[in-house]
Amino acid sequence: MKAQTVWHVWRRILREAALQQAVFQGTRLPAAGLGLSEEEQDVANAYARTADRAKWFVVNYRYRLTNSLLNALDTGAPLTLRALLHKGLDLQALGEEFLEAQGWKDYGPYVYAYCADVLDFLAGHEGTASPAGLRDLIGLEASVVALMRGLAPAVATPARPAAPLLHRTPQARDHRSAHRLSAWLRDKTQLGRGDLAAGVEHYLVHLPSLEGTHKLALLPARAAEVLAALHAPCTRDQLSAHLVASGCAPLTARDDEHLALLRSLRAIDGVGA
Repeated sequence: MKAQTVWHVWRRILREAALQQAVFQGTRLPAAGLGLSEEEQDVANAYARTADRAKWFVVNYRYRLTNSLLNALDTGAPLTLRALLHKGLDLQALGEEFLEAQGWKDYGPYVYAYCADVLDFLAGHEGTASPAGLRDLIGLEASVVALMRGLAPAVATPARPAAPLLHRTPQARDHRSAHRLSAWLRDKTQLGRGDLAAGVEHYLVHLPSLEGTHKLALLPARAAEVLAALHAPCTRDQLSAHLVASGCAPLTARDDEHLALLRSLRAIDGVGA
């Protein structure tokens, strides 16, 4: 048997329920219906002859992947994980549903990539449709994960002197919530336990330093407008024009405090002179 063929068949056994069940029977596999070549059929039959041992490895593989999903959420989206637990969702079943859709992919050490895919799955899952605000929380922590993943190039690239143009930094991302997440963030014992009031809130996920942990800041609506308009490096006059083009008021001297706030949170840099 070719090693590559054996590996290919084993990966299919780990991922495909129909092939698993055929192998676990401990008898010769049917000649058709499983999409196996003759050589692959021989390999699968060899595994079927030691069905108990094959089943033990498959069950443990899937158990490990499901547990690593919980670890990925705990690492990248702990608030979402707590909200799901408070809501009473069956996380084991939810994890298996996600992994089945992913073909039981093993993410290995890529915890944030794993977490990003899980959050994307949860954002559209019927189980997160309630309570009101849960999907906003998922979106907020998806921004956290995107921030952490996006920082890899920034860490690898030496810091450069501040540019004269106003520009965003890679150390912050903004998130618009349609519900008042602040109620849950102030009292985390209430995460996922009841509907949140409707109401727009603007958050900034930022990293004060590359050695520290991320923080969340609730932004004034105007500061969020200014940040959203800063979609490319520009001067103050250009930023003002971007604001007007997006239907907002032009930049004034009163916005200096908003620029100062965004600068203090490391969301922007430059002076825009």
